[in-house]
Amino acid sequence: MALQSPKAPNILARILEAQQDLQATGAVIETDSDLCKELLATINAPYFSLVREIKTATEATLLLGSQRVINLATARLLRRTFFASSKPSLQEIWKTSLRVAIIGVLVSKALSKASPDEVYTSCLFFNVGMSLLYSQHEHYLKEIKIAYQDEVQSISLSEVSAFGQSHADLSAQIAEAWGLNKTITQAIALHHSPDALKAAIAKDDDLGELLLVIKVAEHIAKLPGYLVKAEVDVEWNLVGPTILDELVLTEGMFKRFEHTIKTKLSQIKG
Repeated sequence: MALQSPKAPNILARILEAQQDLQATGAVIETDSDLCKELLATINAPYFSLVREIKTATEATLLLGSQRVINLATARLLRRTFFASSKPSLQEIWKTSLRVAIIGVLVSKALSKASPDEVYTSCLFFNVGMSLLYSQHEHYLKEIKIAYQDEVQSISLSEVSAFGQSHADLSAQIAEAWGLNKTITQAIALHHSPDALKAAIAKDDDLGELLLVIKVAEHIAKLPGYLVKAEVDVEWNLVGPTILDELVLTEGMFKRFEHTIKTKLSQIKG
């Protein structure tokens, strides 16, 4: 039986209705003080490197455009909808997604690939399906740990075998239902399908760039280690060579790039 996702918050529907009017979009966001506060904290965060501080949601929409602001606001609404529980496992999914999102912005800017705000939004959404599978299957964490270490079958196929659905597909369905664009929803759907992922990256289009940045960010963030205590990033071993070829980087050059990103991350945290 297919899992049913919680409906998008009413505030998101109101934001989407107003999106053709920049002033109106900002005004709707400002009716939700918590959302507005989180949105402005995100937009003004050091990793987005804006030239000056933005003080209101209306100012943000006028300067950045409604779609960029809506994407970021939508990502911030995820937490209250799917991760409000204090359960450590759900909080860990959220925290690791946020870590990848921040690193993803830094990678996007450093490589001049993909839109940083689309990377940020995609990375916060890409594991939201895990929260649904976790809520319905008490042995989910055990199975997903096995899936991350499976050298034969992809993570998505392992989940389909165990649960009938993958968290990537569930996350993509939620992203689409919440109004995110096709490039983001496709990237989320493919992010654990190595063959399709490599083919998309080789095309070097918007989808390929977004997937490349997501996978580089995941690897630098050591997502499998943080999320399921996996000692080896099996998926990177499969897709990493394609990514390095696309970037024209040797493994040594990539290590230096990784060090640069981690240095920037430490400076932000400091």
